[in-house]
Amino acid sequence: MISINDLATTELQQIRVASAYLFSIDHAKDDAFISSLDLSKIQSAFRIKAKRYHPDHYHSADPDEIEKRKERFVKIEQAYRVLRSHVPATDASPGATIRPRARIIAVGGAKGGIGKSVFSANLAVYLAACGKRTVVVDLDLGGANLHLYLGKTYLQWNINDYLNKRAPTLEKILVPTAYGPSLIGGDSSQLGTANIGFTRKLKLVKAIKELKADYIILDLGGDTSFNVVDFFLMADQGVVLTTCDPASYLDAYNFIKVALLRKLDRIFGAESAWKDKRDIPLEQFIEKFTKSSNHLNMIQINRLMMEIRRHYPQQIGLIQEVIDDFKPRLLINRVSSRCDAPQVVKRLQDVSQKMLSINLPYLGSLPQQIEIENSVRSLTPMMISHPHSQFAQTMQVLTNSLMRL
Repeated sequence: MISINDLATTELQQIRVASAYLFSIDHAKDDAFISSLDLSKIQSAFRIKAKRYHPDHYHSADPDEIEKRKERFVKIEQAYRVLRSHVPATDASPGATIRPRARIIAVGGAKGGIGKSVFSANLAVYLAACGKRTVVVDLDLGGANLHLYLGKTYLQWNINDYLNKRAPTLEKILVPTAYGPSLIGGDSSQLGTANIGFTRKLKLVKAIKELKADYIILDLGGDTSFNVVDFFLMADQGVVLTTCDPASYLDAYNFIKVALLRKLDRIFGAESAWKDKRDIPLEQFIEKFTKSSNHLNMIQINRLMMEIRRHYPQQIGLIQEVIDDFKPRLLINRVSSRCDAPQVVKRLQDVSQKMLSINLPYLGSLPQQIEIENSVRSLTPMMISHPHSQFAQTMQVLTNSLMRL
């Protein structure tokens, strides 16, 4: 619902104009009507108006009439975005009890050896030091080593015990660490561990979301397999790591691209927030577009949007909503004096905007320090071994930023 009393005058005026385009002038003047708006009403009105005014439905009309309809359709799209931005995805009913759920942060990047596990471990340690119940999960199923960065050389239980039903719940394999966070470790020794099936993956995702914690950190593998990407997309916030090495930041962009395409391809999947709005022809159209070998390397999301606007105008708002929901944060790791981090950030942001039609917020950068290598060898997180180092101070700033998102 829209709370009129909390709006600035300019915001309320924008909402009235948008309501006039999407509903009617009379509705735009009615405060009670505006206050009653929810997501379903806005989406329903947009679908009706989009179908009515889309110019492709009037090929035989006068050119001036077609142009007027184009202008009207653009205004309707803009109105939808304005109203959508002021309404939450779901509205809690009065008096409803909301069970607190852990905030999930996934750490990804399509390259191994760039410091994802070091970042995940130190992030979890600082969150725990802030008094947050923190669980860190090693989801690098083919190369699990996160436990080493938290001082554990041996794990009696690991995630395979849950996947193979030797442990009934994830809570049974939670391992406390000496540095604050609890750990769910991995084991790469079992053949096929990295290739768990879709049903078991959904079961694991559900179990992770049900863990009793304030924060859950997911340390992901360094590739773009479906499992890694799906774990990244399940999170409330995704962090994409890269270094200033060209191979690393090209892989980072590829990871972001594949993740967005996977999100679109699974728009109506069983794990999706939009599964109840399934549109089979649209689903098939998106699948064909995202999996076309002709589009794979130079795919442009704005082309997809143009085609959907042309063939499925009533669903353009839904697709825009899915894209807007994709908000990974970029982190540059191992920054030295020879690394031009701002230039790397600009390149990735420019290509993400041009090819994927998304903004790529910059979370920050972490310095390269010899002490990091020493802490890894000693199996002690930097936040513990060197709490006053530049790395530790920067970690605090980055973590505080993530907590505010």
